[in-house]
Amino acid sequence: MKSLLPKRDAIAVSILQAIICKREDIRPSPKEAAELAVDHTDRLMEELDKKSRENISYLEDWNKRRLQQ
Repeated sequence: MKSLLPKRDAIAVSILQAIICKREDIRPSPKEAAELAVDHTDRLMEELDKKSRENISYLEDWNKRRLQQ
């Protein structure tokens, strides 16, 4: 099934839902909740990108070591 939203938007919606569900713990305004969701999404996307780059560099190092043997 194809998502109607881009990946970043879909993640932000999920995070916004979690923020709204936890309103008893934190009470952001709608604007603050949206800003929090976008901030969390951007940080998550950065970490995921960093992890995928680390995985790629690990494979490149492994291939180099394998060729040297």
